[in-house]
Amino acid sequence: MARNAVQSALRLLTRGPQISAFERCVSNATPPQRAHVFTELRVRLVTEYLTRTPSAVRAVELLAAQGGRIHNDHVALRSFAVNGTSGLAFLGKIFTSFGYAAEPEVTIPGLAVNARWFEPPETTDWPKVFISELRADELPAETAVIVQRHVKNYYSSGTALTAPRMVDASALVDLLETPPWHVSAGEEMKVRAIGVADPQLVGAAEYAAWTLMHGHRWNHLTILLNGANLPGVSTLADLNALLQTEGFIFNHAGGADGLTQGSFAVQLEQSSTKADLVQHTFSCGTSREVPCAFLEFIHRHEGFRGFLGSNAKGIFSSTNSAPSSALEMPSMGLPCSPGIQRRQMREFSQMPQRRKA
Repeated sequence: MARNAVQSALRLLTRGPQISAFERCVSNATPPQRAHVFTELRVRLVTEYLTRTPSAVRAVELLAAQGGRIHNDHVALRSFAVNGTSGLAFLGKIFTSFGYAAEPEVTIPGLAVNARWFEPPETTDWPKVFISELRADELPAETAVIVQRHVKNYYSSGTALTAPRMVDASALVDLLETPPWHVSAGEEMKVRAIGVADPQLVGAAEYAAWTLMHGHRWNHLTILLNGANLPGVSTLADLNALLQTEGFIFNHAGGADGLTQGSFAVQLEQSSTKADLVQHTFSCGTSREVPCAFLEFIHRHEGFRGFLGSNAKGIFSSTNSAPSSALEMPSMGLPCSPGIQRRQMREFSQMPQRRKA
C-alpha cells in the first residue's frame, strides 16, 4: 500500500470536517483527559490499521472523492477472559483513562463472548470503542488448554497493570499492536478445527484463532453513514451497492439483503467487508496469509448510541477463515517439524483463497 494513500486516508479519518455530537449519536459530557497522548495514539493506531487494510484505504478515498464526509464511528478490539482475568477490563481501563465512559454490556447471542462499548468525550471527534472478550473456560477442553497456555496471567501482571497510567503514546501503540502471544500453525489449526467438527462452535473457534494470532490489534474501523452526505446514498443498502460495484467483497452474514445486520426497526444497521489478508509467521516458522482487519459501515437511527449483540455476532464473522468442511481442513498436525510444515503449506495452498478487495 502506497504511503501517500495511507496518509491521505489517515487525514480524512482523523482531521476531516467534524460533524456534530448529535449527528454522531454521542453523549458523554466528561472532558477529554491527556488529549495530546490519545491524539498521538489514535493517529499511530489508525496508520497501523490502514497499512494492513488496503481495502479500507481504497474505500475512504472512493467515498471522499464522491464528496462524502468521513467520520470513524467506532473501532473494535478483541481479547480473552481466562483464568479469572479479563481482557475487556484491561483494555477498557486504557480508554476510560482518556475520558471515555463505560456503557452497558452487550450480550452476544449464542457466543461465549462478553462485550462492552465505550463512549468518547462529546467535545472530541474520537471514535466509540467496542471491546469484547472470549470466555476461554467455556471452550472445549483441548481448545481452552491452548488459550490458557498462551494467555496465562497476562491481564493481571506486568505492563497490563500499568497501561492505564502510561503517558507514552509509543508504549501504548506497542502494547496494543504487538501480539503478546505466539502460537504455532498446528495450534491455530487445532483451534479452528473445533468449528469444523461442530458448526455451532465456528464463531468461538474463529474468534479464538484470530485473537491468538493478532492479539489486541484493531480488528476493524467503522465509517458512519449519518452526516456523510454522499450523493445518491441515503441508506446502508445504497452504500453497500455502491461499494460492491467497485469490487469490494462483503461479509454475507445475513440480513434482508444478505449483507446488512439489523434494521431501521431496531435503530441500527451495519455491514462489513471481508477481512484483508496479511502474511503471518507462526512460532514454528510456518508463514502464510491469514485474515486480519476489515472495514465496517454503520447507519444509526433515532439517535441510537449503542450496539446490538445480534448485529455484532454477524460482524465478527468478517474475519472467519474456516473451510466449509472437514475435508478441506489442513492437517491438524503436532508441533511443526519441517516435514509437517511442508505438508501443511502444500495442503493450505490447495484451499480456496479469497481475493482481496
